Amino acid sequence: LLIDEYDNFANELMMGHRNMEEGRYRALLSGEGAMKTLFKTVKMAAGGGGIGRVFITGVSPVAMSDLTSAYNVARNIYLDDRFNTLCGFREAEIAGMTATIARECQLPEARAEEAVDMMRTFYNGYRFSRRVEGQVYNPTLALYFLEAFARECRHPDEPLDSNLAMDRGKMHYIARLPLGREVIFEALADSESISVLRIADRFGVEDMLH
Repeated sequence: LLIDEYDNFANELMMGHRNMEEGRYRALLSGEGAMKTLFKTVKMAAGGGGIGRVFITGVSPVAMSDLTSAYNVARNIYLDDRFNTLCGFREAEIAGMTATIARECQLPEARAEEAVDMMRTFYNGYRFSRRVEGQVYNPTLALYFLEAFARECRHPDEPLDSNLAMDRGKMHYIARLPLGREVIFEALADSESISVLRIADRFGVEDMLH
């Protein structure tokens, strides 16, 4: 069973911080709420009732934490170094693809190297585990760039895909958090990358809203 963006509604609640939505959220996850009932059923089915494995994706562990005993069998793997490259391209893969495109477009090798430099500048790479050295590139952004490069034999005019632009609501939400404004300014400043020493792997909506 694959469940994608299981926490979408919880994130929308946090962005808006609306009392009516907060009450609806609690109703879904408490007592015999629909989401709690659903995950109880999934838990039972995965325990020998017909489901072999369950893979759940989401942005944060908020809703999963608030489900408590309804689904307390999940194991977080997003910081596990074994899966650091699961959802992205390594730089060696990026370099190989740009080299192939340059050859097919009959471009000099230097153009492929320029493409890698440009992608490194704008996409920079992600690292999900502090125990690994290699970084991975966001696959959506990388494919956006590579498709344009292959189609037009030149770099795209806009290096960032507008479909991934951060919406204003998320920026307002981050700014409302303690030290949120400082984090935004630091991220936008031309300085060293932001370093996060510890990432919490369990917190509920109460922790986020109050």
